[in-house]
Amino acid sequence: MLTCPTIALLTFGMICSVQVERVIDGDTFKAAFGEKTISVRVVGINTPERGEKGFVEATQAAKEYFQGATVTLHIGGAKSKRKGKCVGQTVMDKYGRVLAAVKDWPTVISPWDKGPWCR
Repeated sequence: MLTCPTIALLTFGMICSVQVERVIDGDTFKAAFGEKTISVRVVGINTPERGEKGFVEATQAAKEYFQGATVTLHIGGAKSKRKGKCVGQTVMDKYGRVLAAVKDWPTVISPWDKGPWCR
């Protein structure tokens, strides 16, 4: 499996692997891309935000299963949404996070998944 390159070399649809350095919450984690540590937003799921019911449980489940693990990323996600529908394609969101589907992440976090950001 290809180790994910630096951010500048990521392309939509690329499949690569990273080590989860730190789980932030149920759908976000930090990983190294080259020499830089960047947040990754897991696409296809949406877990509770801080202060919402299930936040602690979703975050803990992600930490127990993924913290320190090497995961496979399928780079890319929706650029925006209109009327709940996914529009466009992008590698990073407006917050500077890499967007990627992560193998097994939705299965582990499914009890707390509020549904995708867009469909």
